[in-house]
Amino acid sequence: MILPILLITAVTAVPAAYAIHWRRNQARRRAADWDSILARFRSHSEFGFAEITERYLYSPDIQATPQDIWPRIHGAAGLWAMFVNAGVLMELVDYASRHGGEAIPEMLIEELRSDALQLRMAVLVALLRYGVSRSGVSASVNAHRAACAYGSMLAHMTSLFQEHSALFFPRFLEAM
Repeated sequence: MILPILLITAVTAVPAAYAIHWRRNQARRRAADWDSILARFRSHSEFGFAEITERYLYSPDIQATPQDIWPRIHGAAGLWAMFVNAGVLMELVDYASRHGGEAIPEMLIEELRSDALQLRMAVLVALLRYGVSRSGVSASVNAHRAACAYGSMLAHMTSLFQEHSALFFPRFLEAM
């Protein structure tokens, strides 16, 4: 008799707690200023991405093979930094669209969201493959995919700030 009541309570309480958590997180994101967002980005940017590409802000081309990318991005730590930075970069886009003055095309924002999703999926697959098999080959191939997605996202971000947010473009370049 008590088990169904506890089950119903748990089924109701868990989504409610998550909804409260999600709402607080969204409020925190909307209240964040440019400098606090960049500080979070910088704290996750020391993973050697500049070593695998020459002009990473303007071109998504990766100058590393799948075999040597794993050590150059510092393995799983670099992948996790890319995963976290995908969300932080989307926060920069949201901030620029709210405060930039110039309307950012919805198509470009959706491309960035797609890049962020592809990046996060590639990182999760690479980390899963590395965790399950400890195979350097499998992890390196998926890390290369993640690095390509990260490069594409950075190139799209640069394009967005350069073309649609002249106010934030110099600050974006300085942060990179």
